[in-house]
Amino acid sequence: MESIGTKEKKIIAEIINTGYRQAATSFSMLTGQNIRTENAGFDICTNHDYLVDNFDHLKNLTIVQTDVIGQLGGSSYLIFNEEEKRAVSHMSLAASGGSISIDDTAILKEIDNIISASVITELSNALNVNIYGDVPHLFETEDIKEFYSAMKEGDGDYYLLARSNFIFENHVMISPIFIWKMDKKFLSMINA
Repeated sequence: MESIGTKEKKIIAEIINTGYRQAATSFSMLTGQNIRTENAGFDICTNHDYLVDNFDHLKNLTIVQTDVIGQLGGSSYLIFNEEEKRAVSHMSLAASGGSISIDDTAILKEIDNIISASVITELSNALNVNIYGDVPHLFETEDIKEFYSAMKEGDGDYYLLARSNFIFENHVMISPIFIWKMDKKFLSMINA
């Protein structure tokens, strides 16, 4: 397995951050609010145990999984805690100039669609590969250990752990964790 250097981390961080900025633009159109992002943190690792070591304190999680399909396989996991889930459920959509009542599950899946599609598009363009996101699946878990057990560790997979603050003009901020589990070919594609 290739080692992960500073150069690779910078390239990957820029791809993800560009995707997040695109997602913020899409959120702005969807909600009718000005939404911006602040980068809150990024890490890449090959050790599945890193998740439990760093996120063990998180409880009552809602996770939206999107599989990455095409020339590069993987999965993305958008993780919301209870507070973020409540904040998202109170968002009103700008369609028809008014508030529309939409199921929380549908809103969380749509947020995942927007973010994962934006990042997948950036990955596809940067790596010159054909990839796309599958239909998202939502599940709930008591804690990160339960999620860790459900997420299969692949031999040589890379785990990208990204946090970003999405700040809405009404001063609501959500900071979900996004975990990208990418195939072992990922780093060699970054270095190509």
